[in-house]
Amino acid sequence: MRVIIDTSAWIEYFQGSKEGETVNQYLKDNEIITTVVTLLELSYKADKEGWNIKDYLNFIKLKSNVVGIKESSILQFGKLYNEARKREKSFGFADAIILLTSNLEKAQILTKDLHFKGFDNAIMLK
Repeated sequence: MRVIIDTSAWIEYFQGSKEGETVNQYLKDNEIITTVVTLLELSYKADKEGWNIKDYLNFIKLKSNVVGIKESSILQFGKLYNEARKREKSFGFADAIILLTSNLEKAQILTKDLHFKGFDNAIMLK
């Protein structure tokens, strides 16, 4: 299975939480994808918390395929973002990029972010 690990799931993994153990199982058994927007969110979190982002970035690059924004993403983004915001008013810009990437890459999203709850391609960490 192809799985996008979003920011919240990576944070759980790096914190060594119970949910992080679940993320670890996905790392072992699946093709892992991480979006550039997730790396940007992790960089923000690392600076705020005093983490060494280089260590996390190197690990993520080793364990997953990092994908950026493609032209096909740009062409489809507006419609998907507007539709997602109709479902969930607080659905964020970064979340929409992750959701769109999931659709384009035919991948599930492993997340703890409640904004994804109810989307068919979301695997919610409990």
